[in-house]
Amino acid sequence: MNQNGSANRQERDLEMSSTLLLQEDLKKDDEITINGGHGARKSMRTTLVDGACIGMNIFSTVILVFLNNWILKDPQLKKMQITFAMWHFTCTTIILYLASRSPFRLFTPIRLPFFQMIPLCTFFAGFLILGNLSLAYNSIGFYQLAKILTTPCVALLQYLFLAKSITMPTILALCSLCIGVALTNSGAAGVTTMGASIAVAAFTVTAFYQVWIGKKIRDFNVSSPQLLLNQAPISVLLLAVLVPFFDTMPKVEKIPRDTMIALFLSGLAAAALNLSQFLIIGRMSALTFNVASNVKTTIILTYGWVSEGRLLTAQDLLGIVMALGGATAYSQLASK
Repeated sequence: MNQNGSANRQERDLEMSSTLLLQEDLKKDDEITINGGHGARKSMRTTLVDGACIGMNIFSTVILVFLNNWILKDPQLKKMQITFAMWHFTCTTIILYLASRSPFRLFTPIRLPFFQMIPLCTFFAGFLILGNLSLAYNSIGFYQLAKILTTPCVALLQYLFLAKSITMPTILALCSLCIGVALTNSGAAGVTTMGASIAVAAFTVTAFYQVWIGKKIRDFNVSSPQLLLNQAPISVLLLAVLVPFFDTMPKVEKIPRDTMIALFLSGLAAAALNLSQFLIIGRMSALTFNVASNVKTTIILTYGWVSEGRLLTAQDLLGIVMALGGATAYSQLASK
């Protein structure tokens, strides 16, 4: 009896243990399912936010290019390049300041040495002013294609001044990009010597700025938005000194109302563009940003040529494919 009772108790204990283990396994399965569901929802939410950032960047860039092109057709505003740049810097400063504060807190603001920021701010102002001048004196198509040449210019400057080696695949990608731009621009209408000179100066100064900003981010050990929040207001102060000597103040009453609205919207678009750039690079990668840039280039070129009434030839299409293909290949090689 004792042996039978002991055996029965062992069987009951074994059954209870099995039941408890089964219940624990089921509980774990439920937790995995729940956590998996939370993970899936989180992944979906992240994907949606990333997509929204890319969408905002593409939309703001395209809108900004066409708004600026429209604004600079006004003969009075065309003579206010420095004031125009100041307006964009001011909007960028306000947006970044708000982004660094509650409830957004997208980054932590840091105060950097004022005088060490002066050279960088000079490049920053130069690239924006020359970019606007290039848009004012060139067609949208030529402006956008010339802007692509910033990429090989950056690679050359890094090779010359930072001793950064360039591999053969990178050289081939850059050659494809340059040949593509040359093929497409050969048929561009209305390109003047002055317009082409401004475009070359614009992408050269932009390349210097990009190389310099990368160096300063490393030197100061800060993020892009932290650096830009220091750059933008200082750039406004620097440009304010130049306005009386270079800009011609307009008669506001003679500026069409729709142009004034476009001017206001261009400031918001510039701020949205700058903020979305930081979000894309911070949340994803610089490669993702470069791929998005190529999408923007295609949209701007297509719309620009359609608005100009230009018919695309086989040479134009080959040039676009080579330029964008070279830019994409360079971005992939540079990210490795």
